[in-house]
Amino acid sequence: MAVFLAALRWVPFPEEKLGRLPAAVVLADRSGEPLRVKLAAGGFDCRPGYKPSPEHWIAKAMVAAEDRRFWAHPGVDALAILRAGAQNLLLGRRVSGASTISTQVIRLMEPRRRTLATKAIEAFRALQMERRHGKREILAQYLDRAPFGGNLVGIEAAARRYFGKGAGELSLAEAALLAGVPQSPSRLRPDRHPEAAKRRQAYVLERMEACGFITAREREEAFSQPLAARSGTYPFRAPHFCDLAGVPARAGADATVRTTLDADLQRLAEEILRRHLEGGAAEGGAVVVLEVATGAVRAMVGSPDYFAAARAGQVNGATAARAAGSTLKPFAYALAIDRGLATPATVIPDVPMRFRDLDPRNFSMDCRGLVSVRDALVLSLNLPAIEIERRAGQERLWATLRELGLSTIDRPAEHYGLGLVLGNAEVRLLDLANAYACFARGGGWAPARFVETSRPPAVKPVFSPEACWMVSDMLAGDERAMDTTGHAADVRMPPMAWKTGTSAGLRDAWTVAWNPEVVVGVWVGNPDGSPSDQLVGRKAATPIAWDLFRQMYPDNEGPWFARPAGVEERTVCAASGCAPGPHCGHRIGDWGIARVSRHEVCPVHRGGPEDTWPAAVASFLARRAAPVAEEAEAEAVRIVAPARGSTYRRVPDLDVDAQKLALEAASDRAGEAIHWFVDDRSVGKSRAGEPLFWPLERGTHQIVCSTARGLSDRVEIAVE
Repeated sequence: MAVFLAALRWVPFPEEKLGRLPAAVVLADRSGEPLRVKLAAGGFDCRPGYKPSPEHWIAKAMVAAEDRRFWAHPGVDALAILRAGAQNLLLGRRVSGASTISTQVIRLMEPRRRTLATKAIEAFRALQMERRHGKREILAQYLDRAPFGGNLVGIEAAARRYFGKGAGELSLAEAALLAGVPQSPSRLRPDRHPEAAKRRQAYVLERMEACGFITAREREEAFSQPLAARSGTYPFRAPHFCDLAGVPARAGADATVRTTLDADLQRLAEEILRRHLEGGAAEGGAVVVLEVATGAVRAMVGSPDYFAAARAGQVNGATAARAAGSTLKPFAYALAIDRGLATPATVIPDVPMRFRDLDPRNFSMDCRGLVSVRDALVLSLNLPAIEIERRAGQERLWATLRELGLSTIDRPAEHYGLGLVLGNAEVRLLDLANAYACFARGGGWAPARFVETSRPPAVKPVFSPEACWMVSDMLAGDERAMDTTGHAADVRMPPMAWKTGTSAGLRDAWTVAWNPEVVVGVWVGNPDGSPSDQLVGRKAATPIAWDLFRQMYPDNEGPWFARPAGVEERTVCAASGCAPGPHCGHRIGDWGIARVSRHEVCPVHRGGPEDTWPAAVASFLARRAAPVAEEAEAEAVRIVAPARGSTYRRVPDLDVDAQKLALEAASDRAGEAIHWFVDDRSVGKSRAGEPLFWPLERGTHQIVCSTARGLSDRVEIAVE
């Protein structure tokens, strides 16, 4: 006996096997409802982690059916052994066993051939286990390992599969039915053999009454209760989201991954996207809803119908790389605002530009000559956006977009050129919505989350709160809604800002809308990239974003951004957007960042109340006032040298006079006077066909030639 007791204590117990289970992983929504089940190796559905309580019917039913003295014996039931031995010897065959729940845990943990030696080993291990673990823990181990038919292992998987509820929620009748299954899982499966399972249920209920767990009346009521165990199907909700979330390296203790998905919001987004695309020109679409405070993805719809193979329904439109269109413009404006180069009332040129590899046009194909930053951003004008990009720096914009997580912009900055701000790069809807969350978060970027956690996100500052507030303020307002819809019926909406985008060739329609709580991103297009004249952001994507926002805020009330302390109000000249001088007659209010935004005196009215514009703007305004046929105008005056987009190198030790660049223009009028401007500064005058020499200066330069007729041409060069 001393040797035996010493062995119980000192012989190693395989604890690592006790903690090893063929656990399936359940992806659940934020409330715990299963979205997807990833089966364990071998195809088993095992969902460990159920913690039995003496009040739960399944705990009482299993003890009554399998081991009535479980709570009293030390792991081996001596009385059961004596009874089984006597019965088997008397009848000459095996009619009764003496297994306990503890020995069955050992058998399920370490399967062996069924022999007397195996029985002895199991009894020894059961005694060891009882010395190390409490009864509830041992019962939990059995309930997690017991077979329940087919690929079901453990009571939690069985309860979910047969009755669609957790093990702790089972009724007395349901618990008694399932507690009888492990005796012969194939023969007693309640979905395939309901009569046999019902007879076994009657036995379990009788044992529960004999143990004093229930009364005779409770037994009769439970047995008479009709039960229909369903064969069940595994959940398959939010498929694109689950595919993307995947299974993290560490699941929860109960093999459940609680994701960030909000099931109600997901269903709402799916229904809205499907309804808006019915009978439309586009076959594909996607919606992403992000929570601003945490970066949590609360909804993701990758296509209108996941199972529509003909329309590539399994392709996740939320993660497919598509041309960005005008959706990148707000980031350029925020960058310029943060560098003090622009404010909402700053006036910038909207005149034709030509570059070596880019001939940009506004979407409306016209120009305004001059436009405020606010109007340029709201109207999504291309030419002013390029001007803002030039002022802020194209490489700086490229680096900022990379900081914002737009990883599909993976080529060097020079590959995209100035067309980057117009959306010649590809982005993913999920990344784009998360980048816009930076505006809603006051300038901080955080990665999108798919798994629920209580830890706050690690935020990286990208923009100032002041720049984010100005961008959101410019892109909000009911007047924008009326401009989009054309009538007042749809104007009233919850407070929100939004930006649309349309890719070149009408292949992609975008809208991103946001407030302090959520960001909604919408993409509409054809999976094969085919164009459609309906694929315009404000027509195809904006109504979906609006509909979703209205459903989330049904009373049209919602949060809005408080103005940061660093935003100051000031007065500017309406014509230039600069600090008004003595000759500025019309003045308006503007926002600026204290000690950051430039506030130079108006250059337009320095010599008097008459407007004096830079050469390119003045030339455009003159042409618009006295229009000339476009074909004739294009050939009337043009710069012959230098060539557009040329790059020169200034040698430090060489004489300045030897490093002059010849500026030469051709005109349809021989000998016509040509006025030359470099970066809006006059550098001299020449005659058509005659060169004017300008000393090289390092940097990027805009060279403009102009005539008294108001005709002009422009080129851009670089000097290294």
